[in-house]
Amino acid sequence: MIDDCCPEPVAGPVVDARALCHTWTALGPLARGAWPTPYSLVLERREESLAALDEVLAGLYLAVDAEGRLRWLGKAHRDGGVGARLRDHFRHPERARVYAGVFVVAADPFGPPLAIKAAEGRAADLIGLRGRMGPRTWPVVTQAQWLALVTSHPASRIGRPRPPGDSTGDRSAAPA
Repeated sequence: MIDDCCPEPVAGPVVDARALCHTWTALGPLARGAWPTPYSLVLERREESLAALDEVLAGLYLAVDAEGRLRWLGKAHRDGGVGARLRDHFRHPERARVYAGVFVVAADPFGPPLAIKAAEGRAADLIGLRGRMGPRTWPVVTQAQWLALVTSHPASRIGRPRPPGDSTGDRSAAPA
């Protein structure tokens, strides 16, 4: 842990179905997996939860305090996934003390990093967080920019070209 360099994260609204829906919506077609359920971050369960979240390589997460109030909206899109990102937060003593749980909305790990970043800003806007949580900031994107980024096709979804002469599924070879 590092010295207590940062003030305690300012509490935002209680995370409810509406906030989770907005977060899911912000990822658009990049959203993956089941509806987000809470993971415990209390000391007795923290390592178990973080180990499970190491499997979520990309997504948005909402860290909450013991009363369910939002303390952090963030993104992960890197090696180690959400678990590694939360471990970074726990290097700050005030975050380690305040974060009691987390909701994770998983994203396509092959989705463009800029799309995940745009989704974080979009979620902040949909939930109405700007200016409500102290100096915390989120990426600013217009709706058109967000839409262009989250609807782009990741490389993992582009199929390999057919070998020459393979007309499987090719309607142009079908009789008229």
